[in-house]
Amino acid sequence: MRSEKKVLISGASIAGTALAFWLQKDGYSITVIERSEVFRTGGQNVDIEGPGQEVIKLMGLEEKIEAMNTREKGVQLLNNSGKAIASLAKGAVGSFTSSYEILRGDLAHIMYDETKEKCNYRFGITITDIHQNERKVFVTFSDGTKDEFDLVFCTEGVSSNTRRMVMDESIRYKYIGLYAAYFRIPRRAEDGDWAKIYNGKGGSFILVRPVYNRDTTVLVNFRRKQFDTRDINSAEQKRMVREALAGAGGLANRVLEDLDYDQDFYLGPYTQIIASTWSKGRFILLGDAAYCPSALTGQGTPLSLTGAYVLAGELKKHQNYKEAVSEYEKIMRPYVDSGRTFFVNWLRYLYPRSSFGIAILRAIAMFLSSKFMQRIFRLFGGGNDTSSYGGFVLPKYLF
Repeated sequence: MRSEKKVLISGASIAGTALAFWLQKDGYSITVIERSEVFRTGGQNVDIEGPGQEVIKLMGLEEKIEAMNTREKGVQLLNNSGKAIASLAKGAVGSFTSSYEILRGDLAHIMYDETKEKCNYRFGITITDIHQNERKVFVTFSDGTKDEFDLVFCTEGVSSNTRRMVMDESIRYKYIGLYAAYFRIPRRAEDGDWAKIYNGKGGSFILVRPVYNRDTTVLVNFRRKQFDTRDINSAEQKRMVREALAGAGGLANRVLEDLDYDQDFYLGPYTQIIASTWSKGRFILLGDAAYCPSALTGQGTPLSLTGAYVLAGELKKHQNYKEAVSEYEKIMRPYVDSGRTFFVNWLRYLYPRSSFGIAILRAIAMFLSSKFMQRIFRLFGGGNDTSSYGGFVLPKYLF
């Protein structure tokens, strides 16, 4: 039986709730804090593939996730007139649509529902001060209360303020030349159940995706050389999106019409987090706070789910938390490295600025999505492997 049983998880998104799910099975006293006043649902679609799918099965949450599935059938590439010129159905090689297609907040809420009876969730709370010795971590919260814990897990995401307080010297940011905006627009009859991609002049990219019986989600990517870490207000963020989509035509016009619809609007840079270590004493990083690969890779959610499972499994396996954390990092590092691979020089080809470049990109997409090429891909082993990824094999733990 472990002695480090009273723990704090800071951040109630996918990594935090997944870790709480596994730790509660091993008798931990768990407090989870979240800066938002209420549990946030919705958000963008997340893809769960590779070992992440295996973790979901081990959690026994397949049916609940399927019940919240967005019902996305696949992805289509649109031309300037809004006509689909290439399609990749769910399960096709290269399709954005995975077996488990669910909104980020909905997935986190499923795990929250599984843990809220045994965990102490506190909303609207952040950490304002934190220090530790060899035995405990001492935390002051934004409401003025104080407490001490055996271990503190930071799952706050890319811009974690707590990580900055404890181990900022261990973190490097790698900006990859793109900004992303996430928001919703009203669903229209023509939206259907397919995700739709549109490339606009100037290097812009739009992805709209269905949400079952709800609004349509939007992702706008645009190239930008400058990496600005300053907080900017919503009006300035939307101005940047309007500038990026100005003159892009096609689907961009529809998005611009409804840009003010969603009050929960996000804009930020695509950034990878590269940490020399994932822990400092009894303070441990998990998920995007430790190893964000950037949303372009599609690996953020699988890495968070897998990391939570491995970290909890190693804590159960080892009496000494230092040994457990060391093994967690040793096991996960190769998987993390395989999931963050992205060649920045490809951006000029994936996000062409000219009409000619867009035409070439569309022609390539039509060729790769053809029945002939799909048969070739599958003949040579294309498709999803749910048991391994990049050579990584999911460890087995008994909870």
